[in-house]
Amino acid sequence: MTEHALSPLPELSRILWAARIDAFANQWHVSRRAIPGLKTIAAASDDPRLREAVKHAEAASALTETMLEELRAAIDFVQPQPPAEPQNHKTA
Repeated sequence: MTEHALSPLPELSRILWAARIDAFANQWHVSRRAIPGLKTIAAASDDPRLREAVKHAEAASALTETMLEELRAAIDFVQPQPPAEPQNHKTA
């Protein structure tokens, strides 16, 4: 890769980090606020739509967890790598 091709990487890395932070916040709110509330309401109700809402919210939370893992992997791949140490082929 040329230096010109590498120049947008810092900005892309910031975008990936921002997306990961937003996804984490969304996952936190869904898993810790929305799902428990939906479960409580669904348990007290005879409405099957609320039980379906719980299932879909839990699926969304799981998908968001996968998104967080994939964003972390993408961030790892765009991070600059330290230069390789020179190989010393001296024999003892």
